[in-house]
Amino acid sequence: MKRRINLIEKYLNTLLVFLIPTQLAIHFWPEFSLLFGIRIDYLAPTIYLTDLLFVILFVNWSIRNNKVFTKDFIKRKWIIIALLLLIVFNTFFSISPVVSLVKWLKVFEMILFSYYIYKRKDVYSKNAVGKILLISLCIVSLVGITQFLTGKTIGGLFYFFGERTFDIFTPGIALVNLFGNNFLRVYSTFPHPNSLAGFLGLFFVFFYLDNLKLNKYSRLFGLLLISITFILTFSLSSFIGILFTLVMLFLLKRNTNFLMLSNLVFFISFLIGLIFLVSSNKLVNLGLNFSSSSIERIRLAEVSGKIISENIFFGTGINTFILSMGNNLTFNNAVWLLQPVHNIFLLLLSELGITGVLLIYIVFCLFSKRTDKHKNINSKLVFLSIFFVLITGSFDHYWLTIQQNILLLSLIFGISARETS
Repeated sequence: MKRRINLIEKYLNTLLVFLIPTQLAIHFWPEFSLLFGIRIDYLAPTIYLTDLLFVILFVNWSIRNNKVFTKDFIKRKWIIIALLLLIVFNTFFSISPVVSLVKWLKVFEMILFSYYIYKRKDVYSKNAVGKILLISLCIVSLVGITQFLTGKTIGGLFYFFGERTFDIFTPGIALVNLFGNNFLRVYSTFPHPNSLAGFLGLFFVFFYLDNLKLNKYSRLFGLLLISITFILTFSLSSFIGILFTLVMLFLLKRNTNFLMLSNLVFFISFLIGLIFLVSSNKLVNLGLNFSSSSIERIRLAEVSGKIISENIFFGTGINTFILSMGNNLTFNNAVWLLQPVHNIFLLLLSELGITGVLLIYIVFCLFSKRTDKHKNINSKLVFLSIFFVLITGSFDHYWLTIQQNILLLSLIFGISARETS
């Protein structure tokens, strides 16, 4: 009986990893998830299939290993206390405590997910996870390539994996103009091509950047398929992220100090956000012919500046940026801009304030210091993964807001903590 239970648990763990690129979920629409009478996905409490799988697996594991769990809890009690204080203060000062509390529950879940990955090397080894995700992303890539070629989504069974129904004529859909014709940028099972590109880019950096000389044709074919899909997202921020990551890989071969370089990268990325913030108003007044996506980012940065200046110490509360926008929008036709600012640093400053950002920076330094002690390929890949997230996060918000990207980030964080310990 015990053997059968262990086998079922193993299959469920495998299924959880396989389903990370999907977004099958149940959305709830209470009053606080509406703004101007419009349903806002970012505000809606959502239960994903991946959430249910993780909760089942974690509860089962923690009951069987309650002594280990309790010991680890006591060992890290000061970190937990600091996190709880942040949650209490941030929720207390939030413009919508309910919205913030729901988001903090998600953050807490992801922390437990990373911890679970960290402890379960038996089923979550880097090699095993990489193989499962490669198979899953091959299917995701085939769906995306088909969308690009047909100019519409496939539908049917793929709807339950996260694919939504749209085509090139759907208002607001992401398109690219090639040779005078409009083509659908690849969404696959993701909410936006940029979040898909970020997911694929981080997957490649962490799992396969150290293994470019592949001796298995099936693996090489899979990575080729994923690379084509990555290109067809036409995500400029991810293209830049991969380019700079490859340059950084070259620099790391000179045995550069990880801790020093990590801090430098963090501050440069943070500086990009501040420059964007300070110059947003001037860019708007220049009257230049910006693309619609560029105007969107500039306008959101402009609003974030107002929010930060009014809530500098504790922010408006986690996940309340869109609600804050309702009180700060001063430009016409802004309803379609009801989304987080496209910069993770500005988003964190807006919602957590300086207090929250400083705490995150301390955790970042502790993790970088730990990584710096190990001069091996795993440590380099951890650093490069952080670098890629910071670069792409300077131009988008999906690492903090989209389920699939947050899950991958938490998964990699858990494996990284184990691989560099």
